[in-house]
Amino acid sequence: MGTYYNILYNGNIALKEGQEELHDSYQEDYWKILPIERMQVLPDQERLNDENRNENFIRAEEKATKSIQKHSMYVGGKEYNPQMDEAFLLLGKSRYFDQRFIPAKDAFSFILNHYPKSSTVNEVKIWNEKANMRLGYYQEAVENLENLVNTKEMDDEVRVLALTSLAEVYLEIDEISQTIPTIDEAIGLTKDNALKGRLYFIKGQVYQELNQKDSAHLAFEKIIELNRKTPRTYRIHAFLEQKKTESYENLAYDETDLFFNELIEDRENRSFLDFIHYERAAYLNQLDSIDLAVESYNASLKESSEDPYLKAQAYKDLGDIYFNRASYLTSGKYYDSTLTNLTERTREKIRIQKKRENLDDVIKYEAIANKNDSILYLVDASENERLAYFEKHVDSLKEEAKSVFTSDKALKIGQGFKQRSSRAPVQGASVFYNENLKQRAYKQFTKTWGELKLADNWRMKPQKSNDAIAQGADSDVDPMEEEFKSPKYDPETYISQIPTEQKVIDSISDDRNFAYYQLGIIYKEKFKRYDLATDKLESVLKQNPEERLILPSKFYLYKIYQDTGESSKELKWKNDILQNHPESNYAKIIRNPEAFASDANNPQNIYYQTYKKYESGDYTSVIAECNAYSAQFTGTNIAPKFELLKAKAIGRVDGMKAYKKALNYVALTYPQSKEGKYAQDRYNQLDQKVAKAEFTDEAEAEEFKLVFEIIADVNVDELNEMIKNEIQEMGYGFNLTKDAYSNNLTFLIVHGLNSKLGGQGLAKKLVEKLEELNSTSYFIASSHNYRVIQIYKMNEEFKNK
Repeated sequence: MGTYYNILYNGNIALKEGQEELHDSYQEDYWKILPIERMQVLPDQERLNDENRNENFIRAEEKATKSIQKHSMYVGGKEYNPQMDEAFLLLGKSRYFDQRFIPAKDAFSFILNHYPKSSTVNEVKIWNEKANMRLGYYQEAVENLENLVNTKEMDDEVRVLALTSLAEVYLEIDEISQTIPTIDEAIGLTKDNALKGRLYFIKGQVYQELNQKDSAHLAFEKIIELNRKTPRTYRIHAFLEQKKTESYENLAYDETDLFFNELIEDRENRSFLDFIHYERAAYLNQLDSIDLAVESYNASLKESSEDPYLKAQAYKDLGDIYFNRASYLTSGKYYDSTLTNLTERTREKIRIQKKRENLDDVIKYEAIANKNDSILYLVDASENERLAYFEKHVDSLKEEAKSVFTSDKALKIGQGFKQRSSRAPVQGASVFYNENLKQRAYKQFTKTWGELKLADNWRMKPQKSNDAIAQGADSDVDPMEEEFKSPKYDPETYISQIPTEQKVIDSISDDRNFAYYQLGIIYKEKFKRYDLATDKLESVLKQNPEERLILPSKFYLYKIYQDTGESSKELKWKNDILQNHPESNYAKIIRNPEAFASDANNPQNIYYQTYKKYESGDYTSVIAECNAYSAQFTGTNIAPKFELLKAKAIGRVDGMKAYKKALNYVALTYPQSKEGKYAQDRYNQLDQKVAKAEFTDEAEAEEFKLVFEIIADVNVDELNEMIKNEIQEMGYGFNLTKDAYSNNLTFLIVHGLNSKLGGQGLAKKLVEKLEELNSTSYFIASSHNYRVIQIYKMNEEFKNK
């Protein structure tokens, strides 16, 4: 039996080491209620990967298996070695921590079935229910653990295991209120201060979740009282959580600032500075001490936290701060970092993603506005003002170049030293003297100081050697001076690029005004920043805008002042629209907003009616109406819908090339709208999925179409009905459709023909029976070739091939 106990002893040592590794590698998530047992349950696919398995648990299982194989006396359905229960318990535990829960249950069940009187039976029952919990059998685990907890004959250590396991199941099924009495009993029985600290922390988190702040405060205080008896991580987080329970806005500033300073200055807290700085930032943010909050958020991020959610929250809060300051470019960068650190697709991530997407248009149009404002400023500036502007720009470029030159020089020296120091010394040479190193140092010295005579006080009064004097003054040339002779550092290079042609200047001004207009709409509709919206829209009207921007800008100013309750300004723009644009839709909205919302002039209704025309094949009217309405509703959500509908109509009339051009316009003009994104995706797909502009040999084709070419002045619907009736009378089941080819030509197509000869025979019969077809041209094409004809508008090419 000595061998038996030796094997079990080593197995239990391996199990304990594995548990310690599991605890040490576990990444705590203090943003949620902590689990009682520190074990990250992996998905099935990852769990089966040998790379994710812990060697200690494998070794523990091997020891347990070896013990059972060598010492089990299982005869006739009965085990005669009473110590085997310990081996099976080790086997079950090692499998449990190896996350093979069903095999673990097999081991536990063997004990329960064959060793019902074992001294470990209660512990085995608990582990069996822990496995049930991991497998999702929560109800069974709760019932059995509750019965176990009520068992009186149980050691304190085993009872603590039962209580903590029951509390774990309660947490899993969100019955968090029931965990409190269970945790309290476990705290009273356990002698493990590390576990006690964890249980107190979980208790405090549960009270926080139940919004019982006073009880949570007391629970965290218990951890603080344990001092060094419990892991420091619980104590530091207890300090921080305790402050939250007191409500930051109710805390005395001096006292709270001192509290955070003491935590930060304590060297033992260096591992927790990321959380400490973050909580300090959150406190300052709530006090509206925004600049100090930004400093603390950045301090938290500099700590290179291992908690991705902490970094995500810090970035998000910084993004919100700059968003509220209307620094949308900076805000967007912080939101990008937030999304990078939010790995799971939660509602929070979706919300931030949407907010970030809303910034794309702002960033785009702010960049256009700022760039064009700068250009137009320079267009109007005097020669002296232009020179001063670009001299300042060139000075900054020179400073940047010097900085880069210096850092590159230092980097090269550092890299050279690193390379030299990593080499082994030449055999027989001194470790502290190297001829190659001497030569390099000499070259570096002469490059920096030149060829100097060996003399005292050489740095203060350098004297050149005769060789240096003979070489002339070339060695004194500053390499940066040569660099600065480049056109890049000449202000005239930039001055010469300022546009002078009026047509170009007008185009820049129009782009600037359109960007201002779009920003005004975005600030109003998406962000409700009426101050920024009015500033942009009023600027549009002051800057000689295009005609199409004037009326919409006035209308949105009217709507903004209506929303903000500034009645005098609202009245000003209302009267302006009614007097200067009395027949416009905007004037109609002002006169009778309720009627307009439901009548045919509603933009949605207009779009619906236009779309019906598209479905009926009236593409010419659709294109004309979309042109008018997209201009009329510039800046609204309906405008890209009209543009996309127009692109589709253009494609049906003018073919693939025109369709791609129209799609490209929609994609570039409305990149953040659904229509713009659809247009971009469709544009990208066309080259890959659409047939090439090439006809194929029809000898192998299996399906053909008979196509009648109907000119514009013929009643297509009437002729369509006549052909359909004739086909039915002939007893054929061919399908007949009409398809617009161009403004002046419509195709009537008979589908389902299986040969070209059959198509010609059917066409001959129809022409003989219907006089209306006598003067009508027709052709038979394979399905593939017809598609090419229609997509690329190659009817004539097909007939002439």
